[in-house]
Amino acid sequence: MAIGGTARKVLWARSADLCAYPGCLQRLTINLHDEGSQSLEAAGIPLGEEAHIISGSPEGPRYDGSYPVEKIDSYENLILLCPTHHRLIDKKDGSGFSAETLRRMKVEHEASQSTLKSGQQKRLEEIELRTLAMVETWAKKANLSEWENLTWKLNFPTPRLSQSEIDLLTKQAEWAMTRNWPLHYPELRRAFNNYSTVLRDAVNHIRRSMEPIEGRGEVWEIYREHKHRIMSQSEYDASLRDMQYRIDLLCELSWELTKAANFVCDSVRLELDPLFRFDEGVLPHRVGDGIFVNNFTREEYGRSELDRPDPYVGISALKERVKKQGGASR
Repeated sequence: MAIGGTARKVLWARSADLCAYPGCLQRLTINLHDEGSQSLEAAGIPLGEEAHIISGSPEGPRYDGSYPVEKIDSYENLILLCPTHHRLIDKKDGSGFSAETLRRMKVEHEASQSTLKSGQQKRLEEIELRTLAMVETWAKKANLSEWENLTWKLNFPTPRLSQSEIDLLTKQAEWAMTRNWPLHYPELRRAFNNYSTVLRDAVNHIRRSMEPIEGRGEVWEIYREHKHRIMSQSEYDASLRDMQYRIDLLCELSWELTKAANFVCDSVRLELDPLFRFDEGVLPHRVGDGIFVNNFTREEYGRSELDRPDPYVGISALKERVKKQGGASR
């Protein structure tokens, strides 16, 4: 597990970017865990460290085998410290500072900082935290950790999805369409609205263009009319063109959806959380059968696309593009 964006944001916000050790109040810079952080540290800029009150490792300080594993990286088990005091509390396996002592230290520090904030500051902070929680909900619903597999399935020579995968995409589309993104984050709001539109078009195309495979349970694939009735050669050729059109449009939608999702991630980092998916990098797009072709590409909107009110051109323009590229029958 790793410390999530919401837990990190709450910790830093309520600690006011200050070390929680009594009397320290060192102003801290967020630790990016990369070479840039080393440069900041070398320049004498103190980096904040999100210290665990109870270690997740049996060999770590204040380890408690009864403490729930799922809470190790949660906000309640973290305290913000400067490097000096992080080393101090963990010295000699943390024997000098009990978990209860650190919890009390954290509560008192955050309470003291809260009294210094105005009502407006607290409201803005609450909006920020709720928005970040909504972003993390999206990341789970979109299954960003498995994005490569989704695009691979959508770009397979004969695209196939399970009924459960289609249902999850449908539920995600419904969820995304009904969200109210705060006006405080205009680029984030724009990015999510754009993503919602692409996802809706992708789900609609999947449901209109795919059918369950007979004898394969819940597996769905692109509809092929020539499998269902006897037809003339010209009708058969038209059926093949129609099938290829459906496949090509699904491929285009997978590219657009990847660009839209990466745009969301960029917007989150720009306006809300600079560390959102910082280590994971961009969402990859995968094309091929895994044997003869297995290509990974980086799909992001270009400057000309971002200069439009909505980067996504829309399903009508996408269909026209597919027709021109493949000479489809529709």
